[in-house]
Amino acid sequence: MTKTVVVIGAGLAGIQVSQQLTDLGLKVHLVEREATVGGLSSHLGKVFPTDDCALCLDVCEDLYDGKHRRCQYRTLLGKQKGLAVHIQTEVKSIKKESGKYSVSLKTGPRFVSEERCVVCLECIKVCDVEVPDSANLGRSSRKAIYRPFPQGVPLVPVIDIESCTKCGKCMDVCGVDAIDLGGKAKSRTVKADAVVVATGVEERDPGPLPGYAYGECDDVLTQRELARLLDPTGPTSGSVLTASGKTVKSVTMVLCAGSRDLNAARYCSQACCTYSLKHAVMLRELGIDVTICYMDLRVPLHSKQYLSLARDLGVSFIRGKPDHVTVQDGAPFVSVEDTESKKLLEFGSDLVVLASPLIPLAAKETQFRNMLDQYGFITSPKGIYACGTSTGPTDIPTSVTEANSVALQVYIDLGGA
Repeated sequence: MTKTVVVIGAGLAGIQVSQQLTDLGLKVHLVEREATVGGLSSHLGKVFPTDDCALCLDVCEDLYDGKHRRCQYRTLLGKQKGLAVHIQTEVKSIKKESGKYSVSLKTGPRFVSEERCVVCLECIKVCDVEVPDSANLGRSSRKAIYRPFPQGVPLVPVIDIESCTKCGKCMDVCGVDAIDLGGKAKSRTVKADAVVVATGVEERDPGPLPGYAYGECDDVLTQRELARLLDPTGPTSGSVLTASGKTVKSVTMVLCAGSRDLNAARYCSQACCTYSLKHAVMLRELGIDVTICYMDLRVPLHSKQYLSLARDLGVSFIRGKPDHVTVQDGAPFVSVEDTESKKLLEFGSDLVVLASPLIPLAAKETQFRNMLDQYGFITSPKGIYACGTSTGPTDIPTSVTEANSVALQVYIDLGGA
């Protein structure tokens, strides 16, 4: 009899472990609570160390100057036999009964049928409701019926029912009756032989941290928010602009903005240095001056090219953590002691970008409370596996490698070899 595995979280690690398990002949239920898969990586545009695009874009050859970018995940989902993907689905409970796991799922309504929709997008065109798009820093708007990302999976739109006025225009224009504004949540229970947790991480909100002016100045961003500005599908179509629309000429990056901090996240988030350097390189390629303030640089061997390239392109490095970021004449102003020259440096920038710590999403879920370490990351109890950043902050290559290892271990433990 075919063994069944539930994978919780459809970021890169969750997708990778699901693909490997399916290839090994197991039946997999991949569960994702958001409206599209991809996790944090779907916000990043280019991902390291390959500079592939995080999303599969049909127009990627135009967006990336003719360079073909390999898709991270799109060719897999919906095509592999034995893989069921549950979008907008929460895990309500995990119980072990008679050697098997009983996983209770609740799927929220999308209000647009994935089976019927032909992705003509006429429904979006006729919608009169526009709201700020929080995924794009609120610097662009979206309709009440929208697609979170142009080539997200699934491709069909989703309705923000809290913003929807239920005027019915989208239903009237839909020629395949794919829209149901009365959709209800559905519950089901999946019996599984194993459970893999791959819930991933998110950026910590730096607002509560004193001294960075985050939330006070719209031109103090996080690295994820900078990634949206750099992305061709972002709010400025890849142009790096201030909140007022001014072309950015200078950017200051602050590493460890809350990481390795006794008052915030005590651990190193590991990936921050690398994606900060990746963004610094992208900014320099646009002719923007970049200064990086750091305590030390922790870049793994497979991503050392970003550090070398950043230096070759003229990125300035200051060894020191800013005492504070203030706002002068509406723009961020940095004060930092250079620990090498022993000088206090003060200067303004068009943007200040914080490398905020990566914190575990699993810590928000009550069903995982008995599986967490002191920081909220998963420590796998017997019979339940974990991979990717759910076990601790790490980079994409390490997450994928760990996902492959976990898939093989699950297969062996279930008697596959």
